[in-house]
This record gives sequence, structure tokens and C-alpha cells, in this order.
Amino acid sequence: MSIITLTTDWHNDDFYVGAIKGRIFTRCPNAHIVDITHKIEGYKSAHAAFILRGTYPYFPEGTIHLLCTNGEVTPARLPVCICHKGHMFVGSDSSAFRVLFDEKPDKVIILDPNQFHISTFSELSIFTEAACMLANGAEPDDLGTDITDDYSVLKLSPSCTTDSISGSVIYIDSYKNIITDISRKQFDSICNNRRFEIVVKNETYKITHISKTYSEVRTGELLALFNSLGLLEIAMRDAYLASLANIECNNPVLVRFI
Repeated sequence: MSIITLTTDWHNDDFYVGAIKGRIFTRCPNAHIVDITHKIEGYKSAHAAFILRGTYPYFPEGTIHLLCTNGEVTPARLPVCICHKGHMFVGSDSSAFRVLFDEKPDKVIILDPNQFHISTFSELSIFTEAACMLANGAEPDDLGTDITDDYSVLKLSPSCTTDSISGSVIYIDSYKNIITDISRKQFDSICNNRRFEIVVKNETYKITHISKTYSEVRTGELLALFNSLGLLEIAMRDAYLASLANIECNNPVLVRFI
């Protein structure tokens, strides 16, 4: 049995998800389809990358991940199959794949257009077909040309000095908690047991303590902790911080060490 995951920006409002699932079950009757999410913000590759980055490591090796955001195939966004740490990812070579991994993937294959029917619905005619071929036993190398040596990833990292880390908001979850690109490893390497101030957006919102759980502060108070991804998260106990403070993705987050 093959596991195929779906991550899209279609919001279940159109026929697209149903068509892809129907094609998978037709070509791979024993496949197990898992919906990661269909609520990616339209054209927000960083949103898709964050969701998939936090999800795929928990699936067994051999899982095929279909990424259907910014799916139109163009000369600048070719269809690819990427293999990394035992997982396979299929989609267009958008910026989502470029920021999904911390290092160069194990293998990157540009899909051969001669093996697929080209249409305006690339997610169905190319990506899904490629996923089904993999699920039915094809090797990634069978699907196209290996470009691993020429492939590069984008490492989005905060700016660090001996006394500060300048990061940004990269995701806002359904509770309106703010997730930043500042990692525990970066924080610990600079902190050296010094006091610090975490400033979000402007000087109005400051935190001077790292909590272990959300319940360590009183209702309505700000808190900061390192989440299960090892990233600095900022929240307000039992409240929707991002909405209340009008905080958005890409807003600055500064850690000052004193």
C-alpha cells in the first residue's frame, strides 16, 4: 500500500481535489490518500512549505507527497520529483520546494513531458500521474532527467550578531499564535545565559522569559516558547494575538540580549 499526501490551496471549493483522488484510486486502487490541508493561502509558497516541512517527517519512508500550489508548469517552474530522506515530493519547482529543506535534496528529477499529457490542469495530468507511477513501482529516475548537481535551496535564516537576532514572522496558526524563523539552536548559541527582550513588530510587545507551556502565564498575557519544530513561537494566553495586535507574516521579530 502506498501513502500519497495532498497539500493544496483549493479549499475544497472546486472539483480539483475530487478529480485527483479519483485518478489516484483508478490508477492505484490500494493507495491510501491523506489530506494534509487544502487551505494553503493562494500563491503563498512559504505557507505551503511551512505546513509540509512540519508534516512530512512524521510519515513513513516511501510516502509520496503531492504539492499542488502554484501548480502551473512554465519554463521557469518545471515539474519535478524530489527525493529526500526516504520521501518523494511531486509538484512544480516553485519556491516552496526551494525552502522546504535545510540542505540539498538527495535527488531532483525534472519530469519528462513526453511521458505525460500536458494540460491546463498540471496537478492532474502531470503531478498525479507521476505520483501514481511512483506508487506502482517506478523509480524516480524513470520519470525524467536528474538535475541534483545543479539544484540549490534557499536557506531563510535570521540575521545574527553577538547581541541580537533579527528574524521575522513566517507563519500564523489557527489560534493566531505567531511562529518565527528563529530557532532554539540560534537562540541558545547567542544567549549564553544572558537576559533578553523579545520584541514583536514594535516596542509595544515585549517578552523577557521563555515558557515551557502556554499555561505558565495568566490569561491575556504574552508568552514565548520553542514549539515542536524548535522555532520561537509567540502567543497570548487564551487570546488571538495576531488579530489583536494586527501582526502579519514577514513582520519583524527582534531578540536583544542584555
